[in-house]
Amino acid sequence: MGATVLTGIVTKAGVMAKTVTMTVAKVKTHPKLLKTYVRHNKYLVHDPENKLSIGERIRAQACRPLSARKRFVLLESLGFDTNASNASATSPEAERLRHERADASMSAEQREWIRIEQLVQAESRKRMPNRSRERSA
Repeated sequence: MGATVLTGIVTKAGVMAKTVTMTVAKVKTHPKLLKTYVRHNKYLVHDPENKLSIGERIRAQACRPLSARKRFVLLESLGFDTNASNASATSPEAERLRHERADASMSAEQREWIRIEQLVQAESRKRMPNRSRERSA
């Protein structure tokens, strides 16, 4: 029997030297309820060329322990997944996802406070051009 090969999405890259964190989603069915649910596992993967970025789908193969937690080595990059929950670090989609994740960890009161603050900032930005026109006239 061959070594374990996993396919997942890079969720953390560029933080550790030659290492990325890959998240693998497994869809399971509850034995009694017969309801499907998703379980996520994180694995550290050796990326010798430091070429992977967040949101990229990869295939990794089990190997000898390379460090305390690193047990997989990169087999191949499968490109970017358009349906992934994570995107590249520089895209506006990644920024939106980071905000959603941060919002999920906040209380409702904190989210409401931030929403009001954003509305006030947007309103003040709308009024700023009007004030500059009035001054120049």
